[in-house]
Amino acid sequence: MKNIHRENYKVKFNETDYSTKIKMHSLINYMQETSSIHAELLGAGYEELKKHNLFWVVSRLKINMKKYVNWNDEVIVETWPSGVDKMFFTRSFRIYDREENHIGDINAAYLLVAEDSMFPQRISKLPINIPTIENRFEPYERLEKIKFPKDDKVLVAKKKVRYNDIDLNLHVNNAKYIEWVEDCFPLEMYKDMRIETLQLNFIKEAKCGEKIFFYKYNDLEDENTCYIEGIEKQSESQIFQCKLTFNKL
Repeated sequence: MKNIHRENYKVKFNETDYSTKIKMHSLINYMQETSSIHAELLGAGYEELKKHNLFWVVSRLKINMKKYVNWNDEVIVETWPSGVDKMFFTRSFRIYDREENHIGDINAAYLLVAEDSMFPQRISKLPINIPTIENRFEPYERLEKIKFPKDDKVLVAKKKVRYNDIDLNLHVNNAKYIEWVEDCFPLEMYKDMRIETLQLNFIKEAKCGEKIFFYKYNDLEDENTCYIEGIEKQSESQIFQCKLTFNKL
């Protein structure tokens, strides 16, 4: 089906961690590559939208992992447009290993943004109509705002946005946010555990040269769940919200 697209990837050495398991942000790079190729095939890719002064941005995403594959393993990423939710265009992803075992899912909510004003546009502004496949495997899960616990936050990292963080839209690449979140935890955390679920909501654009402070909140009921907040130092504005859970995978 044209509305369902697959890409195969072989896990490279630089996409893995010290244990040769693939990093989560590497999977997000696969997600971006797969969705970009599919959007081009559907007539709503980067080059086509640029003619209409439009581009896609990921506003929210949620990842659920069952297994992390290793260096030299094959990963299959399958994607399809899954619906429209108010201003959001939603896209789903299903991740398989080389034996076609289902090892993970990603749900993403995109905004269509006008290049001149940088304001979100209604999906009806798209130059074509994109058919969607709703509830293909399970009911649609709306990605809501993340409610942080009433816990004292702890500064766990600082980062200055640099050249290598910026993508072709002059925004920080989505995978970089995941990489930053991964780096908020000590190496020892990854010896027995991996990120099982992660939701990240992008609140405000991070720009080159800005300093981002990362604060961690502990979940008051589940010791394996925590929250990360990115704050731009000068304006003290929130850049992103993240909720994640670790487990033995």
